Amino acid sequence: MRIFSTLLLLALLSGLAIAQGNSAGQSPVPSGRQISGQDAISPAPKPARHDDLTPGDPTPARRPLQPEAEPAMTRAQDLLFRKNDPEASIEEFKKALKIDPGYGPGYVLLGLAYMQMQRWSDAQQAFAEASKVEPDNAQAFLGLGSALNEQHDYAGAQKALEHSLDLKPDSAEAHYELARTLGALGKWAAAEPHARRAIEINRDYAGPHALMGNVYLDQQDPQSALAEFREYLRLDPQGSLAPSVKQTVTEIEKALRPNRKKSH
Repeated sequence: MRIFSTLLLLALLSGLAIAQGNSAGQSPVPSGRQISGQDAISPAPKPARHDDLTPGDPTPARRPLQPEAEPAMTRAQDLLFRKNDPEASIEEFKKALKIDPGYGPGYVLLGLAYMQMQRWSDAQQAFAEASKVEPDNAQAFLGLGSALNEQHDYAGAQKALEHSLDLKPDSAEAHYELARTLGALGKWAAAEPHARRAIEINRDYAGPHALMGNVYLDQQDPQSALAEFREYLRLDPQGSLAPSVKQTVTEIEKALRPNRKKSH
């Protein structure tokens, strides 16, 4: 069954990202990525799930946004979240941050806008700046890890995501993203507890089930893998990973059919 593991891994690694996911309007993240997302913060073609970086989610700022920057920040969030126009929102975020360069959540939201446009390097820079301004902002490190995943810098992503979990241990998105990272490195045994934890924290989170399917395929347990992939499709039938998951389900079912006949 290794063939399925490879097939799914390619799908997973192609599209995860951060926030978008299923809730951001088919652009979430994580997009053709893994079999995610985070979704979590994601890009234009939806990055695979990552509903983690949404307006009220970033770690509270140490201080409020300066009043002079509020109009631009309000316009930026309206463009990003209500009008689904990340490109236009970027200029407004930049205007707000020029006025108040010490506002950490603003950089997190700017990074999210870049993720939705699949501008991974720009997103990385925005999240890195957020982590400098607010070293205890878990969402900044989550976004940074997701952006690094998209650029296949798995060592850097692992470091950022582990730090995000140090700051916020019960983040389903960070556990999922770290599981994604470890899976990309072929460390499925290490990825498993993070994928499981993501599901424990949020049972409606589809992405981790796709990862668990890969974990079971790596363990040569196609029946359990099949159950996880079906659960992904139940939770997110229109998700960015759905086509790859459906294809894999079909392949596994075909492979198992002869075994079932022999059992009678």
